[in-house]
Amino acid sequence: MEERRVIEVKKNILAANDEAADAFRAARAEEGTFFVDVMASPGAGKTTILLAIIAELRRRGVADLGVIEADLESDVDALKIKEAGVASVELNTRGVCHVEMGMVERAFAAFAGAAGRFDYLFLENIGNLVCPADFDTGAHTRVMLLSVPEGWDKVMKYPPMFAAVDALIVTKCDYLPLNDDFDMDRLKTEARRLNPDLNIFVTSARTGEGVPDLVDWLQSQRAAKVQG
Repeated sequence: MEERRVIEVKKNILAANDEAADAFRAARAEEGTFFVDVMASPGAGKTTILLAIIAELRRRGVADLGVIEADLESDVDALKIKEAGVASVELNTRGVCHVEMGMVERAFAAFAGAAGRFDYLFLENIGNLVCPADFDTGAHTRVMLLSVPEGWDKVMKYPPMFAAVDALIVTKCDYLPLNDDFDMDRLKTEARRLNPDLNIFVTSARTGEGVPDLVDWLQSQRAAKVQG
């Protein structure tokens, strides 16, 4: 009988990715750039909540901000960020369902004239609750969004994502009165069963609810993880 061998390709790819991620994370921390990976399913409100976070940071005197916008195609979201006066680079993955370190490094290098650093740099990751959880993007903090219209039970369907992040941001909470089936208590219980240290923020970019508390937390994370 012919002998068959299984080659652990994924393991090797992830190991190389993680090594590059550690180096990128350390370099950004040394220069004072706090890098946040924002993950969610399509339509959860990643761009909208980023714009709300950016507006709140600006109100607090933070000026040096950048966003890497990852999409399969198009520059729609990157243009929204640029229209808000924020440096943005569009990262088209051409069908790849996640962002890897090589992509992040190329996107970061494309910030020509950005003075080499940001106070806050955000990656708006591919709209996907599966693949991005596996890949370290060199971020200091990873967050995920779950919108009220999606339903609370996504925590039961995509547990690796909830387990991988530092914070869960529930978005579009202004829809709660219209969604009697959304069980916030159950969501929090199940999410913390997967990730006991998970920070949870209930927000609405439209009304501003929860955004100041979220930015308080981001600023505390930056103070703990980067220099300057």
